[in-house]
Amino acid sequence: MNNKLNIFVKTILDLCFYFGLLAVASVPFTLRFAVQMTVNALGDSTEYAAIADHFWYAVVSIMAVGVFTLLILYELRKMMKTVIEDNCFVEANVKSLYHMGTYAFVITGIKTLRCFVYFTPAAMVIAGVFLFAGLFSKVLARVFDRAVSYKQENDLTI
Repeated sequence: MNNKLNIFVKTILDLCFYFGLLAVASVPFTLRFAVQMTVNALGDSTEYAAIADHFWYAVVSIMAVGVFTLLILYELRKMMKTVIEDNCFVEANVKSLYHMGTYAFVITGIKTLRCFVYFTPAAMVIAGVFLFAGLFSKVLARVFDRAVSYKQENDLTI
């Protein structure tokens, strides 16, 4: 039963990764459409008007955040493989957690910098979420590193 849940989660991560690839690739087209539709419907007083004024900056920043989010998903998918194999306390997972923390910090930086070009409250919320996710990931990397060390010592003892 436990492995079914792990496989289910891995499947969700796989789907998110592949749909994410499509979403990131489509940003220049979908963003232009969303901005035009919203500005036409609601006028220039919306956040979308600011995006329209800085369209290519918005495209690049959204795509950059998308790429780093995909990298986080890629690392999570790698980690889930080890969980499914019942071998999760390995050095590769320590590295994955460390990388995910770094990617989360990069996303925080991109979202924060974007607020200097055009501000949206959602960007600050996202920056805050990824800041804490990055910190949590770095702490988990240290915990996993200790667990890997204990496991290796235990394996040598046996």
